[in-house]
Amino acid sequence: MSSESSPYRYMAWVLLIMVPCFGLWYAGGALPAAPAFYLAQLALEWALPEVVESVTLSDSKLMVMTHFGEIDGRIVPAAEAGYQMGFPVDTRLLSFSIPFFAALLFASRVSQALERFCRGLVVLWLLMALGLVSISLKNLMLGLGATLFEASAVPLPPPAAIALLYQLNTLIVPTLTPVLLWLWLARDSAMLQRIWARYGTPAGAAS
Repeated sequence: MSSESSPYRYMAWVLLIMVPCFGLWYAGGALPAAPAFYLAQLALEWALPEVVESVTLSDSKLMVMTHFGEIDGRIVPAAEAGYQMGFPVDTRLLSFSIPFFAALLFASRVSQALERFCRGLVVLWLLMALGLVSISLKNLMLGLGATLFEASAVPLPPPAAIALLYQLNTLIVPTLTPVLLWLWLARDSAMLQRIWARYGTPAGAAS
């Protein structure tokens, strides 16, 4: 077996590269999730103007401020309550997929690795934006209850669908997507070529 196609050598490289990748990701604060945040901000403020007053990003925390407050367990307008209800989302719950994908890809030692990484990054940002929206909807649903659905002029998914989207976008998408992107974008690496050849799956060079 060639050392280039050894899965043990590959895993060693992945573990080694993960250290600086996750270090840079953590040090970057809000930067890794910024493009996804802007997409989520546009979606939430455009679709739910009757509910969402503003969406901001500070460090790694996305904050959704609403037009509502609470008095004695009742949801009332913020002017009546004297304060606004806000719902934070830690973007790192989703953005860890970026350093994970980077480690998988760069350990593959493929040509034009940076270009491939950028292509995968665009996909991750789009999915992260969907994840941020689904988490925010879940938080709004739990915090505002029926008021969310009554105040919204846009038809929203039923509570069960919002809960399912939340689970999907926090538990499955951030961990599975980097692996699928790696399998596609690094499909011409020595190790994956060997696996495809063994199991009879053809693989062409990534364009």
